[in-house]
Amino acid sequence: MQRTIAAFGAAVAAAGSMWLATAPAYAKPVPKPPTATLRIMPQWTYLGGGEFAVTAKCSAGKDSRVIFSRLLYRPVVVPGAGNLLIRVTGKTKPGKYAIGLECVDGRQPDAVTFKTVTVRKQLPGWGPASPPALPRNFKPNLIVQTGVRHVIVSKPALIRHAPVYR
Repeated sequence: MQRTIAAFGAAVAAAGSMWLATAPAYAKPVPKPPTATLRIMPQWTYLGGGEFAVTAKCSAGKDSRVIFSRLLYRPVVVPGAGNLLIRVTGKTKPGKYAIGLECVDGRQPDAVTFKTVTVRKQLPGWGPASPPALPRNFKPNLIVQTGVRHVIVSKPALIRHAPVYR
């Protein structure tokens, strides 16, 4: 008698757990993890006069975009739309460099991504070759030079000053 009651209890418990295992109609889907997108144009440039156009995007709009690399003196927080112009000076050594983007929420990184760029040295007998051009519609929010400690903040072109009446 007790075995049949125990078997019946086990069958009811199994059926109940199977019914509870089905997702209810009001269940929310799992949110996607935050992502980081880093675009760098061109992929290579020349030493002493070349430039990299870096566009950084984070899936969460409130995240801070931090660009870091051995090319830069220190990590740079990119304001506004996330466009950074890196000017390569003559103090940089030729070679491959990794540029990373870290999307930071508060003090904790949400997403990280890396891209590799190349800095080339012009051969002395080859005459002056122009470095690859930047995208035409690229407008930087911040300009950084390699091998230099200061950051150049460009003024937005859309701000109009009030007229001065004298």
